[in-house]
Amino acid sequence: MRRASCVAFVLIALLLSQFASAAMLASQFGRRYGALEIYDAQSKLSFRVNMPRLQEELPPCSSYMVPLFAIALGTGVIKDNDSKIAFDPAKHPGSENWPASWKRDQTFDTALRDSVQWYAQELALRIGAARLQQNMKRLKYGNADISGGLDKFWMSSSLRLSTFQQIDFARNFRDGKLGFNPRVTKVLQEALVIERTPDYTIYGKYGSCPMPDGKYLGWLVGYVERLGKVYYYALNLDGKSLADFSGVRLQIVKGSMQELGFIPCATASAAVGTGSGSRSGSGAGAGPRCGTARRRRGADRSGSKLTPPLSPNIPQAIDFTVGADLLRELLARASKEIAG
Repeated sequence: MRRASCVAFVLIALLLSQFASAAMLASQFGRRYGALEIYDAQSKLSFRVNMPRLQEELPPCSSYMVPLFAIALGTGVIKDNDSKIAFDPAKHPGSENWPASWKRDQTFDTALRDSVQWYAQELALRIGAARLQQNMKRLKYGNADISGGLDKFWMSSSLRLSTFQQIDFARNFRDGKLGFNPRVTKVLQEALVIERTPDYTIYGKYGSCPMPDGKYLGWLVGYVERLGKVYYYALNLDGKSLADFSGVRLQIVKGSMQELGFIPCATASAAVGTGSGSRSGSGAGAGPRCGTARRRRGADRSGSKLTPPLSPNIPQAIDFTVGADLLRELLARASKEIAG
């Protein structure tokens, strides 16, 4: 009886420490509203902020360019060494107001880096509705609904998917399970490098689009590789304008990864391979806090849900899912603590 009480006490203490990790992740958002899932592929455990939002189906915005470009390369519509499409301002009325990075000839990697919409639209037209629809369903990318028009179905239109589905696609993409030549994954992955350091590499795709209610939606979806391990992430944020989240998405992802101990805290040495504009997203002089970073175990994606109290300065609902694998681990740790 006494031993059982000790096990229960230690188990509760360990569970509370897990909730603290979830709260720390939510604190990365500040006063912003959004959702985040980080999936540890090694332990198959997830860390989640804002479960209702994670389940909500949202437009992918330009994060959809990853499956689109994979389909274009995989079906031979473009080749990685022959993907240049010339920019013709006569075909794009109003392009004088576009970002300078859009108003030039593009290849698949420059278009992917800068989320060039006209290039994506051209690829969708070249692929064609029937072939695109067939591949979207085969890839199980969200609801695979392209009825909103080949030039805009991914931008606040018919195509929708949840944050969980973003994670699932990222895993299939990295693992080469899209059904295309492995070279497709290789060349796209290199184009998705956001930050490369001697310790780790962050791959990801930004996306943003206006919503019907006048707000803006922003995504950052991808994965981190470090020391032979991989950690997937999918983040979305709401904003009144693009400026509300354009400089903080990478900061939130990196800060969360550091809180969990998946990547080291920032050092004086600068990272290499960080892009500019929509690809960078970290904000000048802004760095995630590292003082309390420590590794925590997460939650089995199929487990039951426990929700700790909300901090008054965190607008998100903090959902932390505890599954059978985690409970077994915590029980083992509790027994070890008592035995020690």
